[in-house]
Amino acid sequence: MPQILVRQLASEAHRALKARARQQNRSAESLAREILESTLVPESRTGLGSRISALWAGADLSDVDLERDRTPYEPLDLR
Repeated sequence: MPQILVRQLASEAHRALKARARQQNRSAESLAREILESTLVPESRTGLGSRISALWAGADLSDVDLERDRTPYEPLDLR
């Protein structure tokens, strides 16, 4: 698992981190890890289909023909 070293952290921030960790009966390292992860990593990662659907949400698609083309295709010969 990757590690980081945070240099030049303000003394006030360090004291606040240690105090909050102490209040929660945990280590400052585990609290810092939680803060970083909750801030940087989204809780729910949406898939590509959901993101595309969100882009088109509310759009008027009544005039759009979405019928699938069922014409057979010939595979490419890549030799």
